[in-house]
Amino acid sequence: MNKKTKLRITLIYPGIATCGFGQAGKSQSGEVNWIHHGLASIGAQLKNKGYNVHLIDMRTLNSWDDFSEVIKNLKTDVIGISISNPDFKIAKEAIKIIKKIKPSVIIVVGGLNPTIFPDTYKDFDEVDYAITGEGEITFPKIIRIIEDGGTPLEKINKGEKPNLDELCWADRELFDYSRELSCHYVPNQKPPTVTMIAGRGCIYQCTYCQPAESLTYGKPYRMRSPQNVIAELRILKDKFNFNSITFWDDTFTLNPKWIFEFCDLYEKEKFNATIAACSRADIICRNEDMVKRLSEIGLDWFMIGFESGSQRILNLIKKGTTVEQHYKSAEICRKYGIKILGSFMFGLPTETKKEQLATAKLIMDIKPEHSSPFYFLPIKGTEIYDLCVEKNLIPEGFDPFNIERTGVYKPRIKGVDYKFLNKIRMKVTGIEKRTIPYRLLGLIRHPSRIIPATKRIIRTYALR
Repeated sequence: MNKKTKLRITLIYPGIATCGFGQAGKSQSGEVNWIHHGLASIGAQLKNKGYNVHLIDMRTLNSWDDFSEVIKNLKTDVIGISISNPDFKIAKEAIKIIKKIKPSVIIVVGGLNPTIFPDTYKDFDEVDYAITGEGEITFPKIIRIIEDGGTPLEKINKGEKPNLDELCWADRELFDYSRELSCHYVPNQKPPTVTMIAGRGCIYQCTYCQPAESLTYGKPYRMRSPQNVIAELRILKDKFNFNSITFWDDTFTLNPKWIFEFCDLYEKEKFNATIAACSRADIICRNEDMVKRLSEIGLDWFMIGFESGSQRILNLIKKGTTVEQHYKSAEICRKYGIKILGSFMFGLPTETKKEQLATAKLIMDIKPEHSSPFYFLPIKGTEIYDLCVEKNLIPEGFDPFNIERTGVYKPRIKGVDYKFLNKIRMKVTGIEKRTIPYRLLGLIRHPSRIIPATKRIIRTYALR
C-alpha cells in the first residue's frame, strides 16, 4: 500500500441493545443520546494524526436494512467497532453484514467484551484485529503498520496505556452532540448538559465488576490533572455554554487532594454549572470537608452505590462499605444540600428475604431523591458470576450476553423469590417516586399513610 495514502477510517457505535433502532432524538433518555467517550477519544487521536474519520451511530438508523444501505454507500478502508457486553450480539451481526458487503474492509474491534473475552475473537473470522484494554495509542499504531505494509500483526493486541494528559480531548462532534446536550442523567438537571471523564480504573474489588474493570484499565487508577479537565471544560463552556456537568468516573471523589485542587480551579472559572458525580458512602464519611467544598462549587447530586442494607451481603460482594456508613453518608449529603441517586441491588446469590427487607428499609430510611433498585444480573467475567456457577444458580439456557443497561427487573438466577421482590420493589419505588397509582401498590390511598402502611408490611414480612 502506498505510504503516502492515508487510510479512511470509520468508527461504529453499536449501542442499540437496550434502546433499539430509530430512537435518536425521540426522547431525552441518556441511552439514546449520550456519546461514547471511548470512540470519541480514539476518533480524536486518529484525526490528530491526519486521518479522515467518520462515525456511524447505529441509534440514528431505523433498521438493519438501513445499516446495510449505509455500508454499501460507505467509502472506507478500516472500520473500528467498540463492543460492550450488552452490544455483543448487535456488533456480531453488524460485522457479518459489513464483511458480506465489503469483504476487503479491515475490521478492528475493541472495548470491554474483547478485553474480557479475547479468545472469542481468535476464531471470529470476520474480525481482522482485536485490541484489549485501551485503544488510543494502539489503534493508530495498527493503522500505520497496515499503511506501511510492515510485519503482519497478531490478531489480538494488548492496548498500550496512555498518559491521560497527553491525549487529545474527546471529539464529541463525531456524534450528533446536540442530543447529549439536551438530555439529563439526574432529575431536573438543567440543559445544556455535558458528560466528562476525569480518570480511569477502580481500586475497589466489588465482585459484580471485578476483575473486568481492572482488565480494561489496569492498575493503578489514573486521573487527568485538574488543570487538564478544567481546560477542556473551558472550551466546552465557550462552545456549548453548558449549565450542568455529569462526571462518568466510577468514583470521582477517590482522591480528595485532587478534588480540592479541582474545586479551586473550577470556582475561579465561574462556570456557574451544577455537577453530578459518583461517590461512595465510605469516602463521604471520611471526607466531610471535601463534600462541603464540592457543594460550594455547585455539586448537587451524588450517585452512590449502596447496593444492600445487609452487612453480610456487602461483605459477600466485597463492597468495602458498612450499613452504618450508608446511613451516615446520607446524613452528610443532606447537611450540605446534596441530592442522592441511590443504587440498590436485590436478588443476590444466597440473599435471604430478611436481607432483602433490610435493603428495602435502607431505601425508606435514607429516602434518596432518586432510587434505582435493580435485580442482580450475573455478568460473565466477574467474580460473582463464578460464584453463581459454583453454586449452580445459573438457569438453563442463560445467555451471558443478553444484558440490558437499564430497567433490569427480570429473573436472573435460581433460588430467588422474584414475586416477593416485585412486591417489595413496587412498594419502595412507590414511596420514593409517588408515580405508581396507590391502587396498584395495595396500600392505603391517602398519601400521608403511604410510608406507615409500607413499614407495617415490611415488619410483617420480617417476622415470618
